[in-house]
Amino acid sequence: MLRRVKLMNPFEIVQDRIAPERPQPQPVEPKVVNRTARATPVCAACGSDDIICHATAQWSNEAQEWQLANTFNQPARCNTCHSDCNLVWLTLN
Repeated sequence: MLRRVKLMNPFEIVQDRIAPERPQPQPVEPKVVNRTARATPVCAACGSDDIICHATAQWSNEAQEWQLANTFNQPARCNTCHSDCNLVWLTLN
């Protein structure tokens, strides 16, 4: 009996497991990753989303994108009202 061998990604949260003694009768459907609701930060003072923050990014092999690694405990800055700002997170549709 042939058995499918798969390399496991250590960065993947949910690994699909196939029991070697139980063959798959139907094709395996692609995994659906539940993601949290999308959101955007805005300036608490003026409501602008034109916000900058000094940070470091790190490449994620799992997500295939750059992800925030560190913000150095520096405040975010609003380019609209030209001041350090507190952030409010608004949910996007």
